[in-house]
Amino acid sequence: MSTTDSETRKYKSLLNTSTILNANLDLYQLLPLIMLYSKDLLEAEASSLFLLEEKDGFLYCEVALGEKGEIVQKYARLEPGQGIAGWVAKEKKPIILEDAYTDPRFNPALDQKTGFRTRSLACVPLYIADKVIGTLEILNKSDNRSFDASDVEVLNSLSEMAAIAIKNAQAHETLKKRVLELRLLYEFEKLTVAEKSIHELGNWLLDKVLEFLEAKAGTIYIADPTLEVLRVLAARGIPEEAIHNIQVPYGEGISGWVAKEKQSLLIQNLDEDPRYDKSAKYKFEANSLISAPLLFRGELLGVISVNNKYSGFAFTHADLEMLGAIANRLSVTIKNANLFHKVLDTDRELKRAREVMHKILPSSLPYVGGLEFGVQHIPYDNVGGDFYNILKLDENRSAVLIADVSGHGLSASVVATVIHTVVSTFDSETLGSPSKFFTALNYALYNKLAGNFLTAFYGIIHTGTNTLSYTNAGHNPPILYRKSEGSSLHLETKGKLVGVIPDLFFEEYVTSFQPQDRLVLYTDGLTEHSNTDRTRRYSEDLLSLAVRNHSQTQSAQAAETLIKECRTYCHRSDFEDDVTLLIVDRV
Repeated sequence: MSTTDSETRKYKSLLNTSTILNANLDLYQLLPLIMLYSKDLLEAEASSLFLLEEKDGFLYCEVALGEKGEIVQKYARLEPGQGIAGWVAKEKKPIILEDAYTDPRFNPALDQKTGFRTRSLACVPLYIADKVIGTLEILNKSDNRSFDASDVEVLNSLSEMAAIAIKNAQAHETLKKRVLELRLLYEFEKLTVAEKSIHELGNWLLDKVLEFLEAKAGTIYIADPTLEVLRVLAARGIPEEAIHNIQVPYGEGISGWVAKEKQSLLIQNLDEDPRYDKSAKYKFEANSLISAPLLFRGELLGVISVNNKYSGFAFTHADLEMLGAIANRLSVTIKNANLFHKVLDTDRELKRAREVMHKILPSSLPYVGGLEFGVQHIPYDNVGGDFYNILKLDENRSAVLIADVSGHGLSASVVATVIHTVVSTFDSETLGSPSKFFTALNYALYNKLAGNFLTAFYGIIHTGTNTLSYTNAGHNPPILYRKSEGSSLHLETKGKLVGVIPDLFFEEYVTSFQPQDRLVLYTDGLTEHSNTDRTRRYSEDLLSLAVRNHSQTQSAQAAETLIKECRTYCHRSDFEDDVTLLIVDRV
């Protein structure tokens, strides 16, 4: 093949490579692809790609490809100017070496570590808008040949494509991490008001963190300030029987250092960090780690550490920031739980709360001409934050209310009692308008719920005009089933939570509510019910299907049957939250 044909082939390959690289937004797949294409395109035995860590200013290489495509090194780190890659990044110039070992800039340490023997090499910087983001290097041209200027030209072209693809992938990865962080914190916030024990919260949270950070192992430690040691609250990746035996003194090992210094820590290569105790009796198989202290107003409550990504790549500063945000939420939860459960466990207080809640809920369903009702109310812990009511406003109008205070148990029942008292003061004009009802309720409750919030649905059924006017304040959308048509309608609205934002206006909606129509109101304890390992969950779609299947059953029996089917589907009788189901039939 002539030189011209060879060059043409290379540039055609570059075009194909550009398309493939820029179509791939997974950074962990992209980096090996870049090195594979650079190695094959330039007929090299190996390749490596170093990226610049902007925050700390060093270069790192997590994966390098050898002659047969195998990984020949994991996580090499270079300071600015160190080694060939460090020199290229610092000087922003390409370099060709016919014999690497004759050049004083070449660092043979990586060869010694991997067993690979570097002869010739070519290395170019990776640029984005005149800013160096790393280096791309090829090693040992096949058949003992040397790299030349045309190889560097092709490598430069490849590096331009690679740099753009890397930046796109990094932006995508950052956005994905942010979405995951917000999702996790939202789920965490919901759970922290569920009044689980600290051990339940710790295990749930650790599983979620490992899932989102795609990591194999991790630990949440609780601090013992008297003895100045850390004890394990939850752990994955070490024998379960060892958990109760582990105590980490402040200042010892990685977690001890984080506890003593009260600083977050990112370590890309644990084997090279002097704080990592390789002789510890119980330790993780790990190559990278992030760790953050659990602090509440400067007080050390514990430490959370996450080890070893499934991909084999190192953790990033974005991962550490996400862990820090989680640590902040967990710190507040631990502090509050330690105080709260002292009250929660008092039988006398629970008994008093039960008596109050029994007075709030209707002792029997009222008789309303043209309407039939069925209800199931199952508090999680004898008392809870779910409540409902049916109010006959006049001859033709009746109001239905279902509400869910965040959390459950004693604190939620206290808030529910306050809300019931507020509602009892509303005049007929306020009760006669769903929009005015929630506007007045939000005004009365704003900044008075001590961190709780309320979701609720309030509707007015007019049997004379066969209509339902309603407003939804962040609650699960009720299901309106029309028996004559065999169709279901979810009453979706954009209402806000009650008690969180001042001066809210709640929009009111109207729909027909004809004879044979059925309205199904419920709280999220029903549609979030799952089996013990959370692999099977009862959903809104399953509830809608059950409503359809039992549309001919009377309302009271239908409510009982729907609860039974939810329990059967999840193979679990005990709910993890308060559950309320209210069925209203137009007859």
